[in-house]
Amino acid sequence: MRALFLCLAVAALPLSAQEIAPVSGIPLETNAGSDIGYVFEAWLSPHQEGGEEEDTPAFIPSMFKSTAPSVARNDRPSRGHGTLSFTKDFSKAYAHVATEGVNPEDIAMFHIHCGRPGQLGPIIVDFGLKNDLPSLFDDGVLSLEITNEDIVATKDHGHGLVAAFTAGCPITPAVPLDKVVTVAGMAQIAFERELYFNLHTYGQMFFGDIRGQLHPKSK
Repeated sequence: MRALFLCLAVAALPLSAQEIAPVSGIPLETNAGSDIGYVFEAWLSPHQEGGEEEDTPAFIPSMFKSTAPSVARNDRPSRGHGTLSFTKDFSKAYAHVATEGVNPEDIAMFHIHCGRPGQLGPIIVDFGLKNDLPSLFDDGVLSLEITNEDIVATKDHGHGLVAAFTAGCPITPAVPLDKVVTVAGMAQIAFERELYFNLHTYGQMFFGDIRGQLHPKSK
């Protein structure tokens, strides 16, 4: 009887790792993490901006105010099309953006922000920290790699109360000072459809000249 119980107990033990069949059916490739995985797409236009430049609040610091004549959204010819792609292991991301109707010399800032459509959200990537934007857009196209270090540099760039709410995106809205520091964290915001490109010119500083909400690329 004891021998029978022992046999039944052994039979009930889980199979070893070598004996368990693959459950996903997907071949495992540890060297494929650097391949492109998810891709998000945005069509930039003035019509996605949340207001006119004349609506800029008076208390906003001068660095966020226009220093050149502004043009109403309906009258601006500027447009753009961009993608944000992530490697499968979320070690890097790549921004690829083309613009039309924008004078490169008028470009003051270009960012990736987190926020819902129409919402002015904080900056998660500031492309102007390490680059001369007019030169980058000289041929109307920007192509840049984004790493964890770029996200951390943007988060740490500003100082003071204003920067606490404009530099770096919160991991969860409930804890605004706990900021995203990885490409994987930025991808999570993209999956939530709360990531957008915003190109600012000297005449359209506060809201930006053209904006594009990022969505999963349609086939």
